[in-house]
Amino acid sequence: MKIFRILIYRIIVVSFSPLFFLTLLVSALIVRFSISKSQKPRLVWGSTPLINNSYWSKSMVMAGFVSHTYTFDFYSSINNRNDWDRILSEEFPFVPRPIKPFFAFIVSLYKYDIFFISFNGFFIGNTPLRSLQAHFLKLAGKKVIVIPYGSDSYVYRNIRSVGLIHGLLMSYPQASVQQERIFRDVEYWVRYADAVLPGFMCSDGFGRWDALTPSPLVLDLQTWKPSIRNNSSTGMRDYVVVAHAPNHRGFKGTEFVLHAVDQLCAEGYKVKLVLLEKIQNNEVRRILYEEVDILVDQIVFTGYALNALEGMASGLPTISNLDDKTYVVPMRRWSYFNECPLVSATPENLIDVLRKLVNRPHLRKELGKAGRQYAEKYHGFESAQYLFSNLIEYVHGRKTSLMNLYHPLLGEYPNRSPKIEHPLVENHIID
Repeated sequence: MKIFRILIYRIIVVSFSPLFFLTLLVSALIVRFSISKSQKPRLVWGSTPLINNSYWSKSMVMAGFVSHTYTFDFYSSINNRNDWDRILSEEFPFVPRPIKPFFAFIVSLYKYDIFFISFNGFFIGNTPLRSLQAHFLKLAGKKVIVIPYGSDSYVYRNIRSVGLIHGLLMSYPQASVQQERIFRDVEYWVRYADAVLPGFMCSDGFGRWDALTPSPLVLDLQTWKPSIRNNSSTGMRDYVVVAHAPNHRGFKGTEFVLHAVDQLCAEGYKVKLVLLEKIQNNEVRRILYEEVDILVDQIVFTGYALNALEGMASGLPTISNLDDKTYVVPMRRWSYFNECPLVSATPENLIDVLRKLVNRPHLRKELGKAGRQYAEKYHGFESAQYLFSNLIEYVHGRKTSLMNLYHPLLGEYPNRSPKIEHPLVENHIID
């Protein structure tokens, strides 16, 4: 039955594609020559429903831009409807679902000026017109900024870390048979985008980044508050609570987290593990605010993502793998990454790292404070406004390069305020 539905879907899309090709072509020409340019560019973030898009868009609204998220749908199991602006599943009620993406693309040509997308493209990335997306956008005078999130852009054979490839194969085996499509999408947007911002993923075969930053992710720090929990336990009398979000178990190394907590319990430590799984973001926020002492993000992938930011914003000592020098050294050398107070751990040393944090409540407190400061400096709305305002200037040709945007010596932003101080040496606890 599923194969039959897919076949019908493809027949409908292919049948209507010539008509929409002409409609898109005419629309792009009309927009280019007839629609007056707004004083400030109008921004759209989509079309994959990533909560990052919501945070980025809100930050730019606060900076005075017209900025909307526009996605296929949203993940109702973890996000709320009010996190999003426009949702395609709610629009064009009398239009057959297979051709709604064409309508969304056409409408967006008229309404927006800068498109922030992933390597999935914007709505018509899975249609016969996917290879014409950039051409329609450029013909209409639009700019495109691409920010990958992972499964849209990981070409397994291009990844530097074999461990990461294995973790991805554990979590996303289906992607291994879609590599040509993903490779094609990456090559296409690397060629045609006005800017590409891959963060820690830049080592994995993109061959292009227009600004070097460990992560462009941000949080609404008005809603993510420092934890009220002040636990001085060393794991002997009272419990130390460790949280972990196992949404991508192989990719994150969840089995090693479970094993590490079991081993510490076997040693006599009172350690409790809380798994943040299939729950709303506001409940994750509450748990980190009230109940948790340590957050373990991911110990296979090198770098950090949204959950690590949530831990730091919550004032918690947070663990992530930062040991692979192929990924880490460029970030230390040419960005603000030396200020980052994340604690590095791998599957091989996680037990030891957790033991040290459990044993040392004063260290947990010091790292939690530094983590909140780091989140405020580099991952709040102000930092997003700085990054994206510079990107907007860059894609319009008013800045020639952003390569030194976060340079520790040459960059303006890292030196606006004091460096974040923490007791780690290259993200490791020193005995």
